Amino acid sequence: VKAVDGISFNIEKGQTYGLVGESGSGKSTTGKSVVGLEKVTSGSILYNGVDITSEKNRKKLNYNRDVQMIFQDSLSSLNPRKRIEDIIAEPLRNFEHLSKNEEKMRVLRLLDIVGLSADALYQYPHQFSG
Repeated sequence: VKAVDGISFNIEKGQTYGLVGESGSGKSTTGKSVVGLEKVTSGSILYNGVDITSEKNRKKLNYNRDVQMIFQDSLSSLNPRKRIEDIIAEPLRNFEHLSKNEEKMRVLRLLDIVGLSADALYQYPHQFSG
């Protein structure tokens, strides 16, 4: 049984890549491997020419800041006890050094980009449609 075999692709900066295949073809394993959630048993994953299959290299490059997975099922991916404001602000808190006001303005801008109003700040994931 091969979860993934002989896969190769390049994603250029600013591009979006869709991985499509039948159930069991290795899409999830590939995604998990790219973000470091699944161990790569052979081959390599290069990021800016550096093999990031080593955790040491991922940390050195701030790889986990630049490359993240967006899970398909939002209800199981988002913490149901957190408001949308806190969910969106979490990566900003982890990687940016913003004042509370700057953080809130950035979150509001992100909501606006995806067509949500400021009212969404105080809602919980279950209050949105799929």
